[in-house]
Amino acid sequence: MNTLDLLLGMDEAKLKKPVKEVEIKRLSEITGQKTIFSIEAISPIKMEEIQDFAIDMKTKNINVGEMQILTVIEGIKDPNLKSKELMEKFQVYTPKDLIRKILLPGEILTLYNMIGELSGFDGGAVEEVKNS
Repeated sequence: MNTLDLLLGMDEAKLKKPVKEVEIKRLSEITGQKTIFSIEAISPIKMEEIQDFAIDMKTKNINVGEMQILTVIEGIKDPNLKSKELMEKFQVYTPKDLIRKILLPGEILTLYNMIGELSGFDGGAVEEVKNS
């Protein structure tokens, strides 16, 4: 069976984005309970939007910190970082400000990398086929 036939016969409902639960250990220590975030892969369209938002229009360079924060905001499904109540609790106005207030830079980077891995950026998502 060729690849086209395989794709045509595939159950589209199985094309769900990978999800993972992760513990933010520092927050668990602060709250006294396991603080679990649910993260998921980012779609190609959302990744393009994030990259567009992270481009500095003057220099045409990508602001890596901005890209990381936007990716984390989109990749974290629970808790809802766009929650009005959560932003009010921490006296911030945007999800970006909330991330910066509750997470450390290393935690943001680690979550960014984990979301990237779920999104296929782990280096093992595509493999070259060697002809024998």
